Amino acid sequence: MTNTPKTHVHTGVTDEALFVSARQRQDPVPIHVKILNGFGSVPGQHKDFAFNTLLLLYYSQILGLSASWASLALGVSLVVDAVSDPLVGGWSDNFRSRFGRRHLFMLAAILPTSLSFYALFHPPTALADAALAAWMLTFTILARLFFTFFAVPWAAMSIELSHRYEERTSIQTYRVAVGWFVGAVFTFLMYALVFPPTENDPSGLLNPDSYAPFGTLVSVLIASWMLITTLTTLNQIPYLARPSETLPRVRLTALISQTISALRNRNFRMVFLAALTTAAIAGTGLVFDVYMNLYFWEFSSEDIKWFIFAAVGAAAAFAVIAPLQRRFEKQQIVIAAVALIMLLGMTKVGFRFAGIWPDNGQPLLLPLLVLHMAVMSFAGAIAIIMYAAIIPDIVDENEHRTGLRQEGMFSAGIAFAGKSTTGLGLFVGGLLLEWVVAFPVQTQPQTLDPDLIVRLGVVDGILVPAFSIIPILLLRQYQLNRVQLETIQGEVRERKQRAANTRRGQEA
Repeated sequence: MTNTPKTHVHTGVTDEALFVSARQRQDPVPIHVKILNGFGSVPGQHKDFAFNTLLLLYYSQILGLSASWASLALGVSLVVDAVSDPLVGGWSDNFRSRFGRRHLFMLAAILPTSLSFYALFHPPTALADAALAAWMLTFTILARLFFTFFAVPWAAMSIELSHRYEERTSIQTYRVAVGWFVGAVFTFLMYALVFPPTENDPSGLLNPDSYAPFGTLVSVLIASWMLITTLTTLNQIPYLARPSETLPRVRLTALISQTISALRNRNFRMVFLAALTTAAIAGTGLVFDVYMNLYFWEFSSEDIKWFIFAAVGAAAAFAVIAPLQRRFEKQQIVIAAVALIMLLGMTKVGFRFAGIWPDNGQPLLLPLLVLHMAVMSFAGAIAIIMYAAIIPDIVDENEHRTGLRQEGMFSAGIAFAGKSTTGLGLFVGGLLLEWVVAFPVQTQPQTLDPDLIVRLGVVDGILVPAFSIIPILLLRQYQLNRVQLETIQGEVRERKQRAANTRRGQEA
């Protein structure tokens, strides 16, 4: 049995009887709630830093695992994640408990996520390639799978906090801002304290002794942030919708049916595919960033830590997002942001090949690249916020079409797109490193062939950014603006009011 209603909009059957909340929010969502909810983005930021920046470097350059083996492990884990995200999202959409639909999932995910991350950076010594790849595969899958049980319900809760068009963007802005700034401080401290340059390792990132303490510290931090945001948002449960007794109990077949139904939503398909490709491109770029910083630009961890000041660009994005949204549609803003990211990605390496940037080792090079990264952060923050802000609108459109509120299902799509930075991006990045760049394992910067450095720059600075044309073309197909959304919300409210009047008449 499926729990999708057989009737549609014109029948007068609404989801009011299917999803109810104990209390209706009359005032705007308090700022402290937005901040506490935003803490839920921090564990994902820590995980992404580890996966995007260090995981492939650690297993390849420190442990000696070939990039192909590592990419295979990451590719398989991505397939598992692709299946688990919508299933967890659908399960939490239909979950019944006195603690609502989301929080028990979030709480249960904390310990296994932390332990899986810890194991990933503490492999047994002297493993052969196949065994080391198996270890990486096992704990990459487990870390991603357990984190899904936190990330998808948390993202769905973020969507549920408000039904107001502009306040939804405000919630997502706080969500991204908290993760961005805490993440920037975290990254600075990791480079300064955990991966400092040493006499034996001037780069700071090729010291084998740094990775086990890093894994321990981050596993504790991930658990702490997950616990904080889960416990401090318990008081929001009365405002969140929950299934009523009129909604049939969900089964696996129903979850699969709901997933297929979600993918029939054309706007969701376009946004999901655009977010997926944007995240995968960004993830591939992040894989190359650490190689580019070490080998192309010849920076050490002492230099890299100053990229924290690129967060100034993100701060500018948080300041302008509200006036931008008042003037432009969400679709227009996100397209402009992705186009700017593509242009900046190409100019960074293009300026080196054109002789515009100072030579490596010149004092002016680092500040110029930090400034470039700040502009990139500006565009990236806007893109992330607008992707997240579009999803609640699609949830409303889907409610209008099917009668179901599927925040978990739709947020699972964006959650998966975000996590593809650590899956698909690492997978593609590893393949490009081994088969296109032909980058050797366990090598020092001073031993590399200059032609290899050129190939590294071309792939990172020209080939990878060029793929951003794909999400731009997909986003042009999105068709849901402010006026259409207001019409949809008004019709849903009228249907709910008619259903309420009908029930009162029957009870009388």
